[in-house]
Amino acid sequence: MFQEITSKNNEQLKYLRKLTSKSFRDAEGSFAIEGTKLFLEAVKAQLPIKQVFITKEWLDINAGSNSDYLLALAEKDVTIAIVGPSVFSSVSTLQKSEGIICVLPKMNFPPETFKRYVLLEDVQDPYNVGTIIRTADAAGFDCVVTSTKTADVYNEKVLRGSMGSVFHLPIYQVESLLDYVQQLKDQSITIIGTSLMGSSLWEREPLNRSFAIVMGNESRGMTHQMSECCDQLLKIPILGQAESLNVATAAGIIMYDLVRDFQ
Repeated sequence: MFQEITSKNNEQLKYLRKLTSKSFRDAEGSFAIEGTKLFLEAVKAQLPIKQVFITKEWLDINAGSNSDYLLALAEKDVTIAIVGPSVFSSVSTLQKSEGIICVLPKMNFPPETFKRYVLLEDVQDPYNVGTIIRTADAAGFDCVVTSTKTADVYNEKVLRGSMGSVFHLPIYQVESLLDYVQQLKDQSITIIGTSLMGSSLWEREPLNRSFAIVMGNESRGMTHQMSECCDQLLKIPILGQAESLNVATAAGIIMYDLVRDFQ
């Protein structure tokens, strides 16, 4: 029923390797995910999977409901290929792969107005971006908006760090985050920046309207221009001897504190 791939030089595998490049992903409008968790999240989100590459070992281990998903995809004419372990390792981005990789078209979200935004200004570490997306999902935020210098959401490390949350909420990349912030301000959405020069998170006033929180670059923080655009600046009190917090950790603390006003 499934085709078999036995050569590392197979054209489909060459294509798969090229998807590790952002420029190629952008040109093709496609990306790859690896691992059973991401596969199941994509299926549950009813995303249009284009191709699936699996090892026989994965198929044996996942006999049952997970393999039923493959049969359902096959009935929709999705290409499914069984790849030998050594050949599969030539396309895997993991040291210890589970044995499944899928190719999907990039997600396309129409513009909308939301109540709770997370804005990422040049957050460059993929794992930080993935973790922030996952936390935004858990905290009930409505979307994540990134600058062009923020790590690409389709980077394999971002995808793994998000643990599937990239499929749960809209994620937008905008050419000018400053212009986007101004558009939000024009819609009476409160812009909250994070800065060491801000007021203590513990002393903030309760929120009574839609808001967007801005997280800046890991080493530089927000740009001066972005700070000037913010309606208020907040900082997390440091009670011990650490100089600062990781941006993903800080984002989680602030997100959960802000959403308490709406519970």
